[in-house]
Amino acid sequence: MILNITQTKTNFDMEWEISNIAGDNYAIAKAPFERGSFSVSIQYANDDRVNTMTFNPADTRWGSSLTDRMSFKLFESEQLVGKLVGKTKKVGFLKSYPYYEFSYKDRLFYGYEVGLGKNGLFLCIYENESLIAIVDKKLRVINYKDAYTAYIDDEKYANVVVAFILYYDTATYGDLMDISLISIKEKYVNTVQKELLGKYDPMFIEKIKQK
Repeated sequence: MILNITQTKTNFDMEWEISNIAGDNYAIAKAPFERGSFSVSIQYANDDRVNTMTFNPADTRWGSSLTDRMSFKLFESEQLVGKLVGKTKKVGFLKSYPYYEFSYKDRLFYGYEVGLGKNGLFLCIYENESLIAIVDKKLRVINYKDAYTAYIDDEKYANVVVAFILYYDTATYGDLMDISLISIKEKYVNTVQKELLGKYDPMFIEKIKQK
């Protein structure tokens, strides 16, 4: 399965459009501006329910630890079903790398950002040790509106991947309150950690394209 995720509105209020490879609407995500907190609603085209992802460090109803407070919470029909948070993994003396963890219902997913300079920037998503999706972040960003293409191994993971991308885009490339009529930028990331580079499988995207 292939999905395109494009940010269509930025600055104070943010919006994203998610479409399938044929260009049909798959979902719409909206995040109206809120002071001190963040909330994005996700309306899927094939589902009447609206999922909501929130971030509010002052809300300790779901745990008071630093990890709990810094997590983005995912709700389905107002029921808490997942938490997304950035973490750091130590791999040796004074060595570490960042990653993202998504606990969804009774399952664990991990996201690893792998930058190959001008050859691309990728978010590699795993369920435990199995690669389930690679998200290609477009390097060229116009007017702070980021765009992504997600290559997903199985449609059953689509909602997980969409939530992951919205979290990743907001937490890492949100550009909140940045606006410009003419802004074009390209950011290159060069990953050097072997452990992170190993998370990217160059054959995975081609495999999904052939399905």
